[in-house]
Amino acid sequence: MNLPVDAELVDRAVQRKTLAANLASVFAYRELLRNLVLKDLKLKYRGSVLGFLWSLVNPLAMVAVYTLAFRYILSIGQPGFPFFILLGVLAWSFFANSATMSTGAIIDGGSLVKAVRFPRAVLPLATVLFNLAQYLLTVVVLLPLMFLIYRVPPSGPMLLFPVFLALQVAFIVGIALMLAAATTYFRDVRHFVDIALSLLFWTTPIVYPLSQAPEWLRLPLLFSPMSGFVVAYQRIFYEGGWPDLPVWTAGLMYGLGTFILGTTWFLSLEDRFGEQL
Repeated sequence: MNLPVDAELVDRAVQRKTLAANLASVFAYRELLRNLVLKDLKLKYRGSVLGFLWSLVNPLAMVAVYTLAFRYILSIGQPGFPFFILLGVLAWSFFANSATMSTGAIIDGGSLVKAVRFPRAVLPLATVLFNLAQYLLTVVVLLPLMFLIYRVPPSGPMLLFPVFLALQVAFIVGIALMLAAATTYFRDVRHFVDIALSLLFWTTPIVYPLSQAPEWLRLPLLFSPMSGFVVAYQRIFYEGGWPDLPVWTAGLMYGLGTFILGTTWFLSLEDRFGEQL
């Protein structure tokens, strides 16, 4: 086909190198993204008798085990302490599962990457949305149950949950993009992530209140990557209070900053993924 002499040639690869253009391209492939998430959800429960009901059984079992362990075995007198623990554990599980699964998002989908042209960011994003669906299914069961058991009254700060959840999702997407890209070049990243998650868990105030840490250590602990989100959930649901400025700062810094950094870095490496698979 002959092009007119004055026709403007457009490099589509260059067009997609901006953050806004890449987001638009991912949105254009939203059906592929949706199908990948639904496929993972169906595969997880395929062949089981209860199917998606397992998502409801899990939080119920967690409530029973944590109540037994902390109230009757360890005899921790802090009211509603199992509720406090579960708020952190669920948020952490969403992050840890997404990070672990994202390391294989590109390399495990190598045949698809080589055969079909689509925004590669769809693959790690699908792992995050799959784990987000799991998290939300658990929260929908857990929170009303906790309100009933521990008589937690609804309060204004609880309206901030979608805000901090959105920031946490942005943070996890940024981490997932970075890990997916890094593992494509260095397979050892998978092993590094397992070690890093073990260390980060204990620098995040999940099994202990931040207020119980030495005063000089509280600010460094708050700025551990997941702490801002976990502390925010504890404040708005367990304490019924508004998150203070340091909590907002940590959440915004990691949520928006990591999303921009992860997306930018992923785009800089995306064109060479095929050579590494």
